[in-house]
Amino acid sequence: MNVIVSIRKYIIISLLITCTALIAIFSSIAVKYFFAGLDIASAGFLHSQAILLEIDENQSPIELGDITVAAKWSDLPQSILDNFKETELIPNQLSKEMGGYPIFSPPKSGYFVIKVQNNNKTKYVSMVLDNPSHNPDGTVKMPLFLYIILTSIGALLLFSIALFIILQKVTTPVEKLKNWAKSLNQHQLAHPLPNFHYNELNALAEIIQSSLESVQESVEREQKFLGYASHELRTPIAVTRTNSELLRKMIKKNINQDKQLEVLTRIDRAGLNMTDLTETLLWLNRQEDKELPEKRIVLGDLIKQLVSDLEYLLEGKTIELKVTTDTYEMLIPEVLCRIIVTNLIRNAFQHTIAGTVIIKQENRSLSITNIDDSSNETEQTTNELGFGLGLELSKKLIDKYEWFYSATHSSNGHTVEIKFTA
Repeated sequence: MNVIVSIRKYIIISLLITCTALIAIFSSIAVKYFFAGLDIASAGFLHSQAILLEIDENQSPIELGDITVAAKWSDLPQSILDNFKETELIPNQLSKEMGGYPIFSPPKSGYFVIKVQNNNKTKYVSMVLDNPSHNPDGTVKMPLFLYIILTSIGALLLFSIALFIILQKVTTPVEKLKNWAKSLNQHQLAHPLPNFHYNELNALAEIIQSSLESVQESVEREQKFLGYASHELRTPIAVTRTNSELLRKMIKKNINQDKQLEVLTRIDRAGLNMTDLTETLLWLNRQEDKELPEKRIVLGDLIKQLVSDLEYLLEGKTIELKVTTDTYEMLIPEVLCRIIVTNLIRNAFQHTIAGTVIIKQENRSLSITNIDDSSNETEQTTNELGFGLGLELSKKLIDKYEWFYSATHSSNGHTVEIKFTA
Protein backbone atom coordinates (compact mmCIF):
# COMPACT_ATOMS: atom_id res chain seq x y z
CA MET A 1 0.00 0.00 0.00
CA ASN A 2 1.39 3.40 -1.00
CA VAL A 3 1.56 5.89 1.86
CA ILE A 4 1.16 9.53 0.89
CA VAL A 5 3.45 11.73 3.00
CA SER A 6 3.40 15.51 3.27
CA ILE A 7 6.65 17.00 1.97
CA ARG A 8 6.58 19.62 4.72
CA LYS A 9 6.17 17.03 7.50
CA TYR A 10 8.78 14.78 5.91
CA ILE A 11 11.36 17.57 5.77
CA ILE A 12 10.60 18.76 9.32
CA ILE A 13 10.80 15.29 10.87
CA SER A 14 13.90 14.28 8.89
CA LEU A 15 15.84 17.44 9.69
CA LEU A 16 14.80 17.45 13.35
CA ILE A 17 15.90 13.82 13.79
CA THR A 18 19.18 14.50 11.99
CA CYS A 19 19.85 17.69 13.95
CA THR A 20 18.96 16.05 17.30
CA ALA A 21 21.26 13.12 16.57
CA LEU A 22 24.14 15.41 15.56
CA ILE A 23 23.69 17.64 18.61
CA ALA A 24 23.53 14.59 20.92
CA ILE A 25 26.70 13.12 19.41
CA PHE A 26 28.67 16.37 19.56
CA SER A 27 27.35 17.08 23.08
CA SER A 28 28.54 13.70 24.34
CA ILE A 29 31.91 14.29 22.70
CA ALA A 30 32.08 17.75 24.30
CA VAL A 31 31.24 16.33 27.75
CA LYS A 32 33.85 13.62 27.32
CA TYR A 33 36.55 16.10 26.37
CA PHE A 34 35.38 18.46 29.11
CA PHE A 35 36.14 15.86 31.78
CA ALA A 36 39.33 14.85 30.04
CA GLY A 37 40.39 18.49 30.01
CA LEU A 38 39.65 18.83 33.74
CA ASP A 39 41.73 15.74 34.48
CA ILE A 40 44.65 17.01 32.42
CA ALA A 41 44.43 20.44 34.05
CA SER A 42 44.20 18.93 37.56
CA ALA A 43 47.08 16.52 36.91
CA GLY A 44 49.25 19.29 35.55
CA PHE A 45 48.48 21.57 38.47
CA LEU A 46 49.18 18.93 41.13
CA HIS A 47 52.33 17.77 39.36
CA SER A 48 53.66 21.33 39.21
CA GLN A 49 53.01 21.78 42.93
CA ALA A 50 54.99 18.64 43.70
CA ILE A 51 57.92 19.90 41.62
CA LEU A 52 57.88 23.39 43.10
CA LEU A 53 57.60 22.34 46.76
CA GLU A 54 60.67 20.64 48.16
CA ILE A 55 60.01 18.12 50.93
CA ASP A 56 61.82 15.08 52.42
CA GLU A 57 60.69 12.12 54.45
CA ASN A 58 61.51 13.81 57.79
CA GLN A 59 59.31 16.83 57.07
CA SER A 60 55.68 17.14 57.83
CA PRO A 61 53.29 17.32 54.85
CA ILE A 62 52.76 20.74 53.29
CA GLU A 63 49.16 21.87 53.17
CA LEU A 64 48.00 24.60 50.75
CA GLY A 65 44.27 24.86 51.26
CA ASP A 66 42.75 21.69 49.78
CA ILE A 67 46.13 20.56 48.48
CA THR A 68 48.54 18.37 50.46
CA VAL A 69 52.12 17.58 49.44
CA ALA A 70 53.86 14.76 51.37
CA ALA A 71 56.99 12.69 51.08
CA LYS A 72 55.27 9.62 52.58
CA TRP A 73 51.95 8.04 51.65
CA SER A 74 50.83 7.84 55.25
CA ASP A 75 51.13 11.63 55.64
CA LEU A 76 48.26 12.26 53.21
CA PRO A 77 44.76 13.08 54.56
CA GLN A 78 42.74 10.15 55.84
CA SER A 79 40.04 10.57 53.22
CA ILE A 80 42.71 10.00 50.51
CA LEU A 81 44.02 6.92 52.35
CA ASP A 82 40.44 5.55 52.61
CA ASN A 83 39.68 5.97 48.89
CA PHE A 84 42.97 4.94 47.31
CA LYS A 85 45.65 2.25 47.71
CA GLU A 86 49.28 3.16 47.20
CA THR A 87 49.99 -0.04 45.29
CA GLU A 88 47.34 0.86 42.71
CA LEU A 89 48.76 4.27 41.92
CA ILE A 90 50.52 4.75 38.60
CA PRO A 91 53.51 7.13 38.79
CA ASN A 92 52.89 10.60 37.40
CA GLN A 93 49.26 9.75 36.54
CA LEU A 94 46.24 11.32 38.22
CA SER A 95 43.86 9.11 40.17
CA LYS A 96 40.47 10.47 41.19
CA GLU A 97 37.34 9.44 43.00
CA MET A 98 34.09 11.44 42.76
CA GLY A 99 31.26 11.33 45.22
CA GLY A 100 28.54 10.62 42.63
CA TYR A 101 28.51 10.86 38.85
CA PRO A 102 28.36 14.59 38.03
CA ILE A 103 26.06 14.56 35.03
CA PHE A 104 22.62 15.40 36.37
CA SER A 105 23.70 16.87 39.74
CA PRO A 106 26.86 18.47 41.21
CA PRO A 107 29.27 15.98 42.90
CA LYS A 108 29.14 15.70 46.69
CA SER A 109 32.92 15.28 47.04
CA GLY A 110 36.07 14.88 44.99
CA TYR A 111 39.39 13.19 45.79
CA PHE A 112 42.47 13.56 43.62
CA VAL A 113 45.95 12.10 44.14
CA ILE A 114 49.08 11.74 42.06
CA LYS A 115 52.33 9.91 42.76
CA VAL A 116 55.12 12.09 41.38
CA GLN A 117 58.52 10.55 40.68
CA ASN A 118 61.26 13.01 39.71
CA ASN A 119 65.04 12.78 40.06
CA ASN A 120 64.75 9.46 41.95
CA LYS A 121 62.48 11.15 44.48
CA THR A 122 58.89 10.24 45.19
CA LYS A 123 56.28 12.73 46.33
CA TYR A 124 52.54 12.46 46.89
CA VAL A 125 50.18 15.29 46.06
CA SER A 126 46.48 15.16 46.92
CA MET A 127 43.48 17.44 46.69
CA VAL A 128 40.28 16.96 48.68
CA LEU A 129 37.06 18.76 47.76
CA ASP A 130 34.56 17.92 50.48
CA ASN A 131 31.63 19.97 49.16
CA PRO A 132 32.52 21.27 45.68
CA SER A 133 28.90 21.90 44.76
CA HIS A 134 28.61 24.86 47.15
CA ASN A 135 30.14 28.30 46.87
CA PRO A 136 31.69 29.93 49.93
CA ASP A 137 28.50 31.94 50.40
CA GLY A 138 26.42 28.74 50.59
CA THR A 139 24.90 28.83 47.13
CA VAL A 140 24.91 25.64 45.08
CA LYS A 141 27.20 25.50 42.08
CA MET A 142 25.89 24.24 38.75
CA PRO A 143 28.09 21.59 37.12
CA LEU A 144 30.05 23.24 34.35
CA PHE A 145 29.18 20.51 31.85
CA LEU A 146 25.48 21.33 32.29
CA TYR A 147 26.19 24.45 30.28
CA ILE A 148 27.06 22.17 27.38
CA ILE A 149 23.71 20.39 27.67
CA LEU A 150 21.83 23.68 27.97
CA THR A 151 23.74 25.02 24.96
CA SER A 152 22.78 21.92 23.00
CA ILE A 153 19.13 22.33 23.89
CA GLY A 154 19.28 26.00 22.94
CA ALA A 155 20.93 25.14 19.63
CA LEU A 156 18.18 22.60 18.94
CA LEU A 157 15.49 25.20 19.67
CA LEU A 158 17.18 27.78 17.45
CA PHE A 159 17.50 25.21 14.66
CA SER A 160 13.81 24.29 14.99
CA ILE A 161 12.79 27.95 14.78
CA ALA A 162 15.07 28.56 11.80
CA LEU A 163 13.76 25.40 10.13
CA PHE A 164 10.17 26.54 10.61
CA ILE A 165 10.92 29.98 9.15
CA ILE A 166 12.77 28.50 6.16
CA LEU A 167 9.97 26.02 5.47
CA GLN A 168 7.43 28.82 5.63
CA LYS A 169 9.47 30.80 3.10
CA VAL A 170 9.67 27.77 0.80
CA THR A 171 6.29 26.09 1.27
CA THR A 172 4.23 29.29 0.99
CA PRO A 173 5.25 29.86 -2.68
CA VAL A 174 4.77 26.13 -3.33
CA GLU A 175 1.27 26.34 -1.88
CA LYS A 176 0.66 29.43 -4.00
CA LEU A 177 1.83 27.54 -7.09
CA LYS A 178 -0.50 24.64 -6.26
CA ASN A 179 -3.52 26.92 -5.82
CA TRP A 180 -2.64 28.80 -9.03
CA ALA A 181 -2.34 25.59 -11.05
CA LYS A 182 -5.57 24.28 -9.53
CA SER A 183 -7.49 27.40 -10.50
CA LEU A 184 -6.19 27.65 -14.07
CA ASN A 185 -8.83 27.89 -16.77
CA GLN A 186 -9.08 29.07 -20.35
CA HIS A 187 -9.25 32.75 -19.40
CA GLN A 188 -6.46 32.71 -16.80
CA LEU A 189 -4.05 31.06 -19.25
CA ALA A 190 -3.92 34.36 -21.11
CA HIS A 191 -2.88 36.27 -17.96
CA PRO A 192 0.81 36.88 -17.14
CA LEU A 193 2.48 34.36 -14.86
CA PRO A 194 2.55 35.37 -11.17
CA ASN A 195 5.91 35.58 -9.42
CA PHE A 196 6.57 32.60 -7.12
CA HIS A 197 9.86 34.09 -5.79
CA TYR A 198 12.04 31.14 -6.83
CA ASN A 199 13.46 30.44 -10.29
CA GLU A 200 12.62 26.73 -10.06
CA LEU A 201 8.98 27.42 -9.19
CA ASN A 202 8.69 30.05 -11.91
CA ALA A 203 10.15 27.58 -14.42
CA LEU A 204 7.68 24.93 -13.24
CA ALA A 205 4.82 27.40 -13.63
CA GLU A 206 5.95 28.16 -17.18
CA ILE A 207 5.97 24.43 -17.97
CA ILE A 208 2.46 24.03 -16.52
CA GLN A 209 1.16 27.02 -18.44
CA SER A 210 2.83 25.89 -21.66
CA SER A 211 1.43 22.37 -21.29
CA LEU A 212 -2.09 23.61 -20.60
CA GLU A 213 -1.87 26.08 -23.48
CA SER A 214 -0.87 23.19 -25.74
CA VAL A 215 -3.82 21.15 -24.50
CA GLN A 216 -6.13 24.16 -24.92
CA GLU A 217 -4.87 24.68 -28.48
CA SER A 218 -5.51 21.01 -29.24
CA VAL A 219 -9.05 21.30 -27.87
CA GLU A 220 -9.67 24.45 -29.89
CA ARG A 221 -8.33 22.76 -33.03
CA GLU A 222 -10.65 19.83 -32.45
CA GLN A 223 -13.59 22.17 -31.92
CA LYS A 224 -12.73 24.08 -35.07
CA PHE A 225 -12.38 20.84 -36.99
CA LEU A 226 -15.85 19.75 -35.90
CA GLY A 227 -17.22 23.16 -36.80
CA TYR A 228 -15.50 23.19 -40.18
CA ALA A 229 -16.54 19.61 -40.93
CA SER A 230 -20.18 20.16 -40.01
CA HIS A 231 -20.21 23.34 -42.10
CA GLU A 232 -18.38 22.07 -45.16
CA LEU A 233 -20.14 18.70 -45.31
CA ARG A 234 -23.58 20.26 -45.43
CA THR A 235 -23.39 20.90 -49.18
CA PRO A 236 -22.34 17.38 -50.30
CA ILE A 237 -24.81 15.88 -47.83
CA ALA A 238 -27.58 18.10 -49.21
CA VAL A 239 -26.57 17.19 -52.77
CA THR A 240 -26.58 13.49 -51.87
CA ARG A 241 -30.01 13.64 -50.24
CA THR A 242 -31.56 15.76 -53.00
CA ASN A 243 -30.23 13.61 -55.80
CA SER A 244 -31.03 10.40 -53.96
CA GLU A 245 -34.65 11.50 -53.70
CA LEU A 246 -34.59 12.53 -57.37
CA LEU A 247 -33.07 9.20 -58.40
CA ARG A 248 -35.76 7.35 -56.46
CA LYS A 249 -38.51 9.22 -58.31
CA MET A 250 -36.79 8.64 -61.66
CA ILE A 251 -36.58 4.91 -61.00
CA LYS A 252 -40.26 4.77 -60.05
CA LYS A 253 -41.22 6.63 -63.23
CA ASN A 254 -38.77 4.54 -65.31
CA ILE A 255 -37.03 7.63 -66.69
CA ASN A 256 -34.16 7.29 -69.18
CA GLN A 257 -31.14 5.52 -67.65
CA ASP A 258 -28.76 8.17 -68.95
CA LYS A 259 -30.57 10.72 -66.79
CA GLN A 260 -30.39 8.34 -63.85
CA LEU A 261 -26.67 7.83 -64.38
CA GLU A 262 -26.21 11.61 -64.44
CA VAL A 263 -27.92 11.90 -61.07
CA LEU A 264 -25.90 8.93 -59.76
CA THR A 265 -22.72 10.65 -60.91
CA ARG A 266 -23.64 13.74 -58.84
CA ILE A 267 -24.21 11.51 -55.81
CA ASP A 268 -20.87 9.76 -56.38
CA ARG A 269 -19.12 13.12 -56.80
CA ALA A 270 -20.68 14.39 -53.55
CA GLY A 271 -19.33 11.30 -51.75
CA LEU A 272 -15.85 11.88 -53.13
CA ASN A 273 -16.09 15.53 -52.13
CA MET A 274 -16.93 14.51 -48.57
CA THR A 275 -13.88 12.23 -48.49
CA ASP A 276 -11.59 14.95 -49.86
CA LEU A 277 -13.04 17.56 -47.50
CA THR A 278 -12.51 15.32 -44.47
CA GLU A 279 -8.89 14.57 -45.41
CA THR A 280 -8.19 18.24 -46.08
CA LEU A 281 -9.71 19.35 -42.78
CA LEU A 282 -7.71 16.71 -40.94
CA TRP A 283 -4.55 17.96 -42.66
CA LEU A 284 -5.39 21.54 -41.72
CA ASN A 285 -6.20 20.55 -38.13
CA ARG A 286 -2.85 18.76 -37.71
CA GLN A 287 -1.04 21.87 -38.94
CA GLU A 288 1.24 19.83 -41.14
CA ASP A 289 3.94 21.65 -43.05
CA LYS A 290 3.77 19.50 -46.16
CA GLU A 291 1.76 20.79 -49.09
CA LEU A 292 -1.37 19.13 -50.41
CA PRO A 293 -1.03 17.40 -53.79
CA GLU A 294 -1.83 19.67 -56.71
CA LYS A 295 -4.02 18.83 -59.69
CA ARG A 296 -4.56 20.50 -63.06
CA ILE A 297 -8.18 21.70 -63.26
CA VAL A 298 -10.36 23.96 -65.40
CA LEU A 299 -11.45 26.58 -62.89
CA GLY A 300 -14.56 27.53 -64.92
CA ASP A 301 -15.81 23.91 -64.95
CA LEU A 302 -15.33 23.65 -61.19
CA ILE A 303 -17.29 26.87 -60.64
CA LYS A 304 -20.19 25.66 -62.82
CA GLN A 305 -20.26 22.36 -60.96
CA LEU A 306 -20.37 24.08 -57.57
CA VAL A 307 -23.08 26.49 -58.73
CA SER A 308 -25.15 23.49 -59.79
CA ASP A 309 -24.58 21.77 -56.42
CA LEU A 310 -25.59 24.89 -54.46
CA GLU A 311 -28.65 25.93 -56.50
CA TYR A 312 -30.89 24.37 -53.86
CA LEU A 313 -30.12 27.48 -51.74
CA LEU A 314 -31.92 29.64 -54.34
CA GLU A 315 -35.21 27.78 -54.08
CA GLY A 316 -38.07 30.14 -53.15
CA LYS A 317 -36.01 33.25 -53.86
CA THR A 318 -36.25 35.81 -56.66
CA ILE A 319 -32.64 35.94 -57.77
CA GLU A 320 -31.06 36.55 -61.17
CA LEU A 321 -27.93 34.43 -61.48
CA LYS A 322 -25.20 35.47 -63.92
CA VAL A 323 -22.21 33.13 -64.35
CA THR A 324 -19.31 33.96 -66.68
CA THR A 325 -16.31 31.60 -66.96
CA ASP A 326 -13.55 30.61 -69.38
CA THR A 327 -11.55 27.46 -70.04
CA TYR A 328 -8.37 28.47 -68.21
CA GLU A 329 -6.45 25.53 -66.71
CA MET A 330 -4.25 25.81 -63.65
CA LEU A 331 -2.27 23.58 -61.28
CA ILE A 332 -3.68 23.92 -57.74
CA PRO A 333 -4.71 21.87 -54.67
CA GLU A 334 -8.20 21.09 -55.93
CA VAL A 335 -9.82 20.42 -52.57
CA LEU A 336 -8.68 23.73 -51.10
CA CYS A 337 -9.91 25.59 -54.18
CA ARG A 338 -13.22 23.74 -53.91
CA ILE A 339 -13.64 24.67 -50.21
CA ILE A 340 -12.95 28.35 -50.83
CA VAL A 341 -15.15 28.73 -53.93
CA THR A 342 -17.95 26.73 -52.29
CA ASN A 343 -17.96 28.99 -49.26
CA LEU A 344 -17.97 32.17 -51.32
CA ILE A 345 -20.79 31.01 -53.60
CA ARG A 346 -22.79 29.61 -50.68
CA ASN A 347 -22.38 32.90 -48.83
CA ALA A 348 -23.72 34.86 -51.81
CA PHE A 349 -26.67 32.49 -52.37
CA GLN A 350 -27.64 32.21 -48.73
CA HIS A 351 -27.64 35.93 -47.94
CA THR A 352 -29.45 37.22 -50.97
CA ILE A 353 -33.25 37.20 -50.68
CA ALA A 354 -34.10 39.01 -53.91
CA GLY A 355 -31.69 40.55 -56.37
CA THR A 356 -28.73 39.53 -58.44
CA VAL A 357 -25.72 37.25 -57.97
CA ILE A 358 -22.86 37.74 -60.43
CA ILE A 359 -20.09 35.15 -60.65
CA LYS A 360 -17.24 36.04 -62.99
CA GLN A 361 -14.07 34.04 -63.60
CA GLU A 362 -11.18 35.08 -65.80
CA ASN A 363 -7.93 33.12 -65.81
CA ARG A 364 -6.88 32.70 -62.14
CA SER A 365 -9.23 35.44 -60.86
CA LEU A 366 -12.72 34.97 -59.47
CA SER A 367 -15.17 37.65 -58.30
CA ILE A 368 -18.58 37.11 -56.74
CA THR A 369 -21.03 39.97 -56.27
CA ASN A 370 -24.45 39.71 -54.65
CA ILE A 371 -26.89 42.63 -54.82
CA ASP A 372 -29.83 42.29 -52.44
CA ASP A 373 -32.87 44.36 -53.43
CA SER A 374 -34.97 43.12 -50.49
CA SER A 375 -35.82 45.28 -47.51
CA ASN A 376 -34.82 42.62 -44.96
CA GLU A 377 -32.39 44.49 -42.69
CA THR A 378 -31.40 41.42 -40.77
CA GLU A 379 -30.37 39.54 -43.89
CA GLN A 380 -28.54 42.58 -45.23
CA THR A 381 -26.59 42.97 -42.01
CA THR A 382 -25.65 39.31 -42.09
CA ASN A 383 -24.56 39.68 -45.68
CA GLU A 384 -22.19 42.52 -44.74
CA LEU A 385 -20.72 40.51 -41.95
CA GLY A 386 -20.30 37.40 -44.07
CA PHE A 387 -20.84 33.78 -43.09
CA GLY A 388 -18.49 33.43 -40.10
CA LEU A 389 -17.33 29.81 -40.03
CA GLY A 390 -17.07 29.34 -43.79
CA LEU A 391 -15.26 32.61 -44.36
CA GLU A 392 -12.97 31.92 -41.41
CA LEU A 393 -11.91 28.63 -42.95
CA SER A 394 -11.53 30.23 -46.40
CA LYS A 395 -9.45 33.07 -44.97
CA LYS A 396 -7.25 30.56 -43.16
CA LEU A 397 -6.59 28.59 -46.34
CA ILE A 398 -6.04 31.76 -48.41
CA ASP A 399 -3.49 33.04 -45.89
CA LYS A 400 -1.71 29.70 -45.83
CA TYR A 401 -1.20 29.73 -49.62
CA GLU A 402 -0.77 33.52 -49.83
CA TRP A 403 -3.50 33.93 -52.42
CA PHE A 404 -4.86 37.39 -53.10
CA TYR A 405 -8.23 38.12 -51.48
CA SER A 406 -10.32 41.28 -51.10
CA ALA A 407 -13.85 42.06 -49.93
CA THR A 408 -15.83 45.26 -50.48
CA HIS A 409 -19.21 46.29 -49.16
CA SER A 410 -21.94 48.57 -50.46
CA SER A 411 -25.31 49.63 -49.12
CA ASN A 412 -27.07 46.66 -50.74
CA GLY A 413 -24.33 44.32 -51.78
CA HIS A 414 -21.12 42.51 -51.17
CA THR A 415 -18.22 41.74 -53.54
CA VAL A 416 -15.38 39.35 -52.97
CA GLU A 417 -12.44 38.78 -55.25
CA ILE A 418 -9.80 36.07 -55.09
CA LYS A 419 -6.81 35.31 -57.29
CA PHE A 420 -5.27 31.85 -57.13
CA THR A 421 -1.67 32.93 -57.72
CA ALA A 422 0.90 30.24 -58.47
